Amino acid sequence: MEPLKKQTDFDNLVNSKEFTEFSQLLMKLVGLEMALNSPEGISRNKFLGGNRNNKVCLMLRKSSQGRQKCLECDSRHYRQAADSGKPLLYTCYAGFWDLAVPIYVQGRHIATISSGQVLPAPVSEAGFQTLRRKLAWYNVAEEKLRSAYETAPYLPKEKLRYVMRMLEIFAGQLCESLRHIRELESKLEKGEIRDAKAYIEEKYGDPLLNLSEVAEHVGLSVAHFSHIFKLSMGIPFTGFVQNCRINAAKHLLGNTKRSITEICFDCGFNSMTHFNRVFHAMEKMSPRDYRKHLENA
Repeated sequence: MEPLKKQTDFDNLVNSKEFTEFSQLLMKLVGLEMALNSPEGISRNKFLGGNRNNKVCLMLRKSSQGRQKCLECDSRHYRQAADSGKPLLYTCYAGFWDLAVPIYVQGRHIATISSGQVLPAPVSEAGFQTLRRKLAWYNVAEEKLRSAYETAPYLPKEKLRYVMRMLEIFAGQLCESLRHIRELESKLEKGEIRDAKAYIEEKYGDPLLNLSEVAEHVGLSVAHFSHIFKLSMGIPFTGFVQNCRINAAKHLLGNTKRSITEICFDCGFNSMTHFNRVFHAMEKMSPRDYRKHLENA
């Protein structure tokens, strides 16, 4: 169940109060957005769509070629940061500065913080001409590119390194937050809840798995089990089962060549329509797009 545990840790970080508050503070202080990226390359942030302040990046990501180049560049540097275990300040293919700060918990790479997409120097004609040369392959009107370039954010390199240090310290705070989450789960979980989790993680592939079956397995009434399960886990029984199924589906999408239809039914969904709806609600993309994203990362 290691892939499911790893995904749970990532989701806990994304949904943590600290991540929400810090991302908002970073935006207010320096105008930069922050995202958490899973080891598989999936990005989660509080401002969907990447850095909204950098219109050049937004333009590039709207084209398939530009989006592909961004994925390849970011994934390569995220791996480099993860392999070294240290923060990384790098220049993307378009010439902007980006940051990657890996998060490790008990020796496991859980996520990578990313931020940046800022100009390496104040706006200038020379800077714009350099950008044009780097993006010679990108078919866009010069006046449109210039307008986007002139509104792109800029931070001196020294201040950007301060931001990177802040993110490094914050990464440590997220690790501590995850440790507290684990301790709380351990205190809240009774033997029945541990048994129920193990049973669900073993049986999630059965589309007939339900609350009554699990309650009976652990020897509790349906009403009492439903109450203490939600109290302990923070989500209802149905939500936990769906999380298990989607996390398992994500693992299979990224690590096997099995068809999406096979994965759908193997993970306990009884229809492709339901599978697609639940997957999109949780991941903000379809299973097919998720697999393509991993393949391009």
